[in-house]
Amino acid sequence: MSDYIVETKDLVKEFKDFKAVKGLNLKVKKGTVYGFLGPNGAGKSTTIRMLLGLVKPTAGSVKVLGKSIEREREEILKNVGALVESPSYYEHLTAYENLEITRKILKLNKSEIDRVLDFVKLSEVRNKKVKEFSLGMKQRLGIAQALMGNPELIILDEPTNGLDPAGIHEIRALIKSLPEKNGTTVIVSSHILSEIELMATDVAIIKKGELLYQGSIDALRKNCSKQIMVAVSSKNEATELLIKRGYKVKEEKGKLAVKGEGLTAAKLCKELVLSGYDVNYLSEDEKSLEDIFLSLTVEGEAC
Repeated sequence: MSDYIVETKDLVKEFKDFKAVKGLNLKVKKGTVYGFLGPNGAGKSTTIRMLLGLVKPTAGSVKVLGKSIEREREEILKNVGALVESPSYYEHLTAYENLEITRKILKLNKSEIDRVLDFVKLSEVRNKKVKEFSLGMKQRLGIAQALMGNPELIILDEPTNGLDPAGIHEIRALIKSLPEKNGTTVIVSSHILSEIELMATDVAIIKKGELLYQGSIDALRKNCSKQIMVAVSSKNEATELLIKRGYKVKEEKGKLAVKGEGLTAAKLCKELVLSGYDVNYLSEDEKSLEDIFLSLTVEGEAC
């Protein structure tokens, strides 16, 4: 069986004249928190709905737990929990009573309610009506509902939206604990990189339905964070030389921003000087992950 709990192949979704998702190839490893990151309107929610079989793809395929979502959706969803947009509850019922409805639908043991309430730290308010809950408590109850039956995978769409800092911290800690404590794989979508950075091990970044990056956060930081800024004589000729040698070059404020695997300021300086160019300025520019995310999603650059 594949090491990936979710795989999509050339996934496409079109709505009349609008293509929301454009050939996505996602690979989610088991036992990870996988961040699904992109600006609002990037196609995250549409993709999540296709992963859950709520929306039919225009083209491409989705495999969850090694099975086709199109052909085996009912079997798959027995092992998948989800919190898409805001949780939906009976406000006049207690936390326990809401979960009791879910328990009966899933035909689970009553002890399952106690387990999930304890996990999300809502045991003490089990008999409190949901209409009296804060937004953060409602989000935790939504995650408790998604965890009923101890699914192999849970999918959370913008779970920290609208929460105060304390609520965000609580949900973040809860999500991070799921793989270790429950063995659960988590896909969590967000438009805020700093949130994903504190939760996820792997990340996919999309913009306008296209996959811009997929891999570990460490690799994203390593491969995309460093560029060398250089001011050089005969700038246009130097740019052509560097591009021919496999470097990525763009002009920024009169200087050249140069990227390349294993590139250092000393190496770049040596190459330019030996090629007959005068180097007037040289520095290493370390980008933060936020800068990288903005360059990918706003400026449209690849790493």
